[in-house]
Amino acid sequence: MIDVSELPRRRFGLRLRLLVLVALSLSPIFILAGIQTWIDVGEERENLELELVATARLLAHDQEVLLRSSADIMRVLSGVPAVANLTSDCPAVMRLLPAQNRAYTNFAIMGLDGRTLCSGIPVTDTLNVSNREWFQQVIAEERFVIGRSQIGVVTGESVITAAVPFYQNGELAGAMITGIRVSVIQQLGIDEDDRSGLIAGIVDSAGQVVTERRELSVDIISPQHLRAAAEGEVHVFERENPRSGRRILALASLIEDDVFVLLSAPRPSFLSWRSISVWGTIVLPLLMWAIALIAIWIAADFLVLRWVSYLTRIARLYGHGRYDVVPMRAQNAPRELRELADSFQWMAERIAERDEELTDAVEHQQILIREVHHRVKNNLQIITSLLNLQLGNVKEEQAVRALKEAQSRINALAMVHRNLYEAEDLRYIVIAPFFSELCRLTHQAGPGEDGGIKLDFQTNLGDEVISTDQAVPLAMFVTEAMTNAYKHAFNDLKDGHTLTVSVNAVERDGKTWIEAAIADNGPGFDMSAPRRRGVGSSLFEAFAMQLDGESEVVSAPGEGMRISLVFPYEQDDPAE
Repeated sequence: MIDVSELPRRRFGLRLRLLVLVALSLSPIFILAGIQTWIDVGEERENLELELVATARLLAHDQEVLLRSSADIMRVLSGVPAVANLTSDCPAVMRLLPAQNRAYTNFAIMGLDGRTLCSGIPVTDTLNVSNREWFQQVIAEERFVIGRSQIGVVTGESVITAAVPFYQNGELAGAMITGIRVSVIQQLGIDEDDRSGLIAGIVDSAGQVVTERRELSVDIISPQHLRAAAEGEVHVFERENPRSGRRILALASLIEDDVFVLLSAPRPSFLSWRSISVWGTIVLPLLMWAIALIAIWIAADFLVLRWVSYLTRIARLYGHGRYDVVPMRAQNAPRELRELADSFQWMAERIAERDEELTDAVEHQQILIREVHHRVKNNLQIITSLLNLQLGNVKEEQAVRALKEAQSRINALAMVHRNLYEAEDLRYIVIAPFFSELCRLTHQAGPGEDGGIKLDFQTNLGDEVISTDQAVPLAMFVTEAMTNAYKHAFNDLKDGHTLTVSVNAVERDGKTWIEAAIADNGPGFDMSAPRRRGVGSSLFEAFAMQLDGESEVVSAPGEGMRISLVFPYEQDDPAE
């Protein structure tokens, strides 16, 4: 019978499947929330670009004022007598303004040959700027010039050089220069506490980006972007940043397109919390989703699963034959499950009625079968008695021997039928007592103990059983082998003869087999010598074929003979 508990179970139960279905049915809420977030991100990106443009314009204005004011400051300094005449007080005058305004690193006057004429901070005599592009430009064009960014010779900081022509007595005598700190320029107009991620930088005419903020991670601005910014509008573009992700950049021109201001901000992403309305986009849909799943969980357990579990227990009781159990609690279940419980009860009643009918039919059949076995046994005993009567009228020794052999075979069959109608289970016979009695009766029908032959019966099967289909040919084999031994092995009628009959379980190739062997200590014979094939040999082979086994005869002169039959043991459980 199949055990339902051993059947493979599905991995997912009803509750989990309902949760998955509800979760999928509510998924459009998150899809709509994602679409709304996408729209919000797009709007924020547009707003950020507008904000960057406005901030860049403001920043450019502030930085341009700083740069142009440096030109005015240098022109004012050029009018100071100590500076104009390059007196010994000139360095002291040059040091005054950097001490009061940290935007400037130093002021100096360079001659037409590029060498230093006056400097607020002492410099080496070898310093010569005649080969600098900005110096050549200011000498040639006699105008305010902004040079490329560089590391200041005096301070070692990133600076932008601003230069104006320097005149003495109305003639060009060189150039006055100052270094403006890049760190001051790039922070103009940006709040230090601004957490929006704005980063400012300075871009010179060659596109070189100068900034003290490493997060910007932009080294060169392409000429294409510089030309776009030089046209007068703030140029906005995007660039991938390996450190801080993709960023939006705004580029604005300062003075005569010699210097540009660069402003950078993080590009809003789809997963940016800044881009998402946390309550409306995430919390509220997630709360609705969670409430729906909790409701499904409780409803599935209260309305369905607990009743299914109850009916499962009822069904298991029915499976164990408890058909009198009535599912009373199911009367409080939902209508569909209540109808299912009623169907279970109706089915149990029908099964109980059918079991009772089948039990009565089986008992009746067993009575009939026992009666059949009993009558067969009686008929066989009548035949045995008739043969016994016939033996009294037969004088020929060969005929007497043939009738006794037939009588032994019939007794073996009668004994099988007797054991069957006496057994509780008509399908099986207990091996040990059956063959012990069979050997005893066969021995008594033969010479017996009075004939000087001792019977030794051996078995290791205990209470093991054998089916009737195997018991009949095996009993016939044992009877025939014992009769054959009495007939051929013990003709001298001397004492000390022993006939050993064994029915044992043996292991062969990992399987259990039954071996029935009949051995005598008679004279034996030479197996290699030619001999006539008798009825017994044919019967032994026939019995072996019926049992799907093998028979074997082993003998040697003076060592007796051994006849064996081995066949696979079908270990059926009589309780099934």
